[in-house]
Amino acid sequence: MLRIKHRLFNPFTAAFLLYAIGITVLSLVRIDSSGRSLLSFEGADKLVHCLFYFGFTFLLALAYKGSFVIALNQKAQVIVALIAMTYSGIIELLQGFFTVYRSAELGDFVANSVGVIFGLVALKVLNPFFNRMKNPK
Repeated sequence: MLRIKHRLFNPFTAAFLLYAIGITVLSLVRIDSSGRSLLSFEGADKLVHCLFYFGFTFLLALAYKGSFVIALNQKAQVIVALIAMTYSGIIELLQGFFTVYRSAELGDFVANSVGVIFGLVALKVLNPFFNRMKNPK
């Protein structure tokens, strides 16, 4: 039981929850797009989706593990990926069924899923760096 509490209540949990609330709000509110955007190229929307879910996955994995130091095992990676992709799917469905100014798009879900995969890959690539920070030689 203590181990589960450690995972649920750590410094990364608050960051993850705030990030998740931010994504939820940005995904469900009306955003006026009449002005110029910093990203005005074809596919910019999908890049934003990918980046949002990259951060979502990265922070969720840190909150799950409670540390920068230890890499997620394969089971934990699957759990984090399933949570992130399920959340992404729920947000897309909420946009389609509960808003009149947003739409559910398969392309958005795919972009979100790519962000999830990139987030897990980034954690794996950065893990040796985090381990060196903990155990400098």
